[in-house]
Amino acid sequence: MGYTLSRTELKIDGINNGNWYPARQDITHDISIVGIYQASKKWTFSATWVYSTGNAVTFPSGKYDVNGQIVFYYTQRNAYRMPPYHRLDLGATLVTRKTKKTERSWTFSIYNAYDRANPYFIQFQQDPNDASRTQAVQYSLFKIIPSVTYNFKF
Repeated sequence: MGYTLSRTELKIDGINNGNWYPARQDITHDISIVGIYQASKKWTFSATWVYSTGNAVTFPSGKYDVNGQIVFYYTQRNAYRMPPYHRLDLGATLVTRKTKKTERSWTFSIYNAYDRANPYFIQFQQDPNDASRTQAVQYSLFKIIPSVTYNFKF
């Protein structure tokens, strides 16, 4: 098990009125829990759960219309957070042959086993059904990914 509590801030003249603000890489909480269980000489099972605070981001805090064009208004730099990131990875390894010189095995794994749509970025756009409203659209990468690997060690 691992846990990190950290803070990363920046202060740059001309940005955020010269005040301190969270850096994009600021991840306050980062937790990892790993479990490995060897059920027999042939089978090993593993699970890894990771969680981290969402990155600091700058989202619009308002908007206004300029000649029919929507312009977003931004206040403080990185004053908002992306939703938290978390996933569970599962794995099973079957050793099919093991000698003093070689080993053959199959690994079956699932990345993001509970299929969470972790946020990669969020884009703000005009609501196509109501021009007076803005909608936040979240984009995600890598939902559930199963894999099979054949290993040969010599």
